[in-house]
Amino acid sequence: MPRTTPPADVLRQLRSEVGFGCPHPGCGNPYLEWHHFDPPYREEAHHRPEGMIALCAEHHKKADAGAYTKDQIKSFKLNRANAEIVKGSFDWLRNDLLAVVGGNYYYETPVVIEIDGNPVVWFRRDEDGYLRLNVKVLSLSPEPRASIVDNIWGEVGEPEDLRSPPGGKSLAIKYSSGDSLSVEFQEIPSEEALFSRFRGDLLRNSLFKFPLTTVEVNLAVGSTELLLSPKGTTLPGNNRIIGCLSVRCGTGVSARVGFPWRQNSKISSTPRFQRNAMCPCKSGLRYKSCHGIVR
Repeated sequence: MPRTTPPADVLRQLRSEVGFGCPHPGCGNPYLEWHHFDPPYREEAHHRPEGMIALCAEHHKKADAGAYTKDQIKSFKLNRANAEIVKGSFDWLRNDLLAVVGGNYYYETPVVIEIDGNPVVWFRRDEDGYLRLNVKVLSLSPEPRASIVDNIWGEVGEPEDLRSPPGGKSLAIKYSSGDSLSVEFQEIPSEEALFSRFRGDLLRNSLFKFPLTTVEVNLAVGSTELLLSPKGTTLPGNNRIIGCLSVRCGTGVSARVGFPWRQNSKISSTPRFQRNAMCPCKSGLRYKSCHGIVR
């Protein structure tokens, strides 16, 4: 049976009890899913936290396949000593944040990327001051795309490639349509280290508080000119933005492109495009014969 999303307070409890990272010995991956083990969800549709555990995608898959006994899973869940070690290893997520996106810099800016009013990459600080990653990959394709809410996976779809190493400092997703997103964190101890890594004079800023954590974000949307890469931000019409610094703004990259988003968008799945107009994805086809096809 399809699994519904647990209530927010249940997710917070599951995340907290494992110390913000997968409790499987030697893992610690901070990007978590939830697993029902007592009883399994297929036997009873429930969201009782005592019968659930937060695990990373890899160990969740193994748990679903029966790789661990119920007693083993309970031992993961109850290992508070391991949880404290995992929690301590992510102190870099309590630093100030400098987002490096498309050749531009956004200091202490919670919403890193927003497109057509849809937040794509953003952060929230939890009650302990840790940054929690939120991602909703936009797409012109109707197939599901990745979403992460406060470090917890909600959807993945069928990526061509997905990398999420245990250390929690990088994440990369790529789909066959050309949609892709990568996120990479780095702890920077000083102004000189920051300048050495990015070589931008505007980064010599007395407002920065060290150590700080940088997050480099790259984004591409298949069948469009929308690209955020180390070389700059490219928007439809070959408009480019590079070398800007914003400090404590609410939003970093904010673009209005008017594409007919089909995934992770608050815009209707049947957007108001002229059926006979040329498709905004630049395919050369009319909208009704391209991304306007009803599926």
